[in-house]
Formats: sequence, C-alpha cells, structure tokens
Amino acid sequence: FCSVLKDPLSPREVSADNYLVQRRLEVRENAIRYLNREIGQLWPKATTQQGKFKWDLLIDSNEKAPGRRACAGDEARFDSQYWTANVNPSERYVLSLPGTQKYRISPLDNTYDNLTIAGDWTTCGLDAGCVEAAVISGRLAAHAISSSPALEDIVAFDHP
Repeated sequence: FCSVLKDPLSPREVSADNYLVQRRLEVRENAIRYLNREIGQLWPKATTQQGKFKWDLLIDSNEKAPGRRACAGDEARFDSQYWTANVNPSERYVLSLPGTQKYRISPLDNTYDNLTIAGDWTTCGLDAGCVEAAVISGRLAAHAISSSPALEDIVAFDHP
C-alpha cells in the first residue's frame, strides 16, 4: 500500500543488466521515505517527536545470525523485512489508479432488485486490489442481502 511503482519513462533509464536490482532499490527508497514522512498520519505512535519512523519497532531477523551485529534502531532494519519490487505483469495487479474510484460500484447499491456484487474492485472502504477489500466487499454484499452483519460491525467500512 505504499504506492504504485511507475514504469521507467524509457528503457534507457534502467539498464537491462540489473533491472530488478535497480527497481528494488527504488522500492526501498520509496518505502523508507513513506515511513519517515507519511506513516505518522496512520500510526502516530510509530513516529518520533520529529515525525520520523521509529525503526526499532521493526524486528531485525538477522540480528541473531553468527557474526552479525544488531541494527541500532536505524533504517537498516528495513532490509530484514519482506519487501519486493513488483515488476512482472502478473505481480502488478492494482486496480486503484488515480481517477478511477468514481467507476467503482458499491455492494450496497440497490439500483437493481435481487442483485448485489462483491469483489475487491467494488467501492468498499478499502479500494485496492487485495484480499482484504474482497472480504469487506463480501460482508457488505451479505448485509445488502440479509442486513447481517450490521454495517458498524464491518471493520474498515466508512459507514454512511
């Protein structure tokens, strides 16, 4: 959920020899910048008084390796987390492009009798291509059909 990894403007911007390495470096830089500048809006207690991310909140899975010293709460801890650059076409599923939200349909839309929809492509409060959005959407569709679960019980749905 950090951002879209934009395509290079031209093949010359990224050499074919180390394409994945360069793209992973770009993802790392984007994520660290996001954590240091933006994450405080979501997780205020995860930032220092200066607004920077508290790196010691991350587990350094490498610190117990023989001959390895622990990262002292700096952004090097990021490297022991799982992160990747989604560069293959099958990995680039997003469906959350700027300006497309207005085309999403709500599972609560009652325009048609005896019909509801569900899927991560609907407007459900988490408008992103992911399993969490599909679950929220499915719960909204269940509510549209049976009034259960109650809307206030659907986590992450912005209740009308």
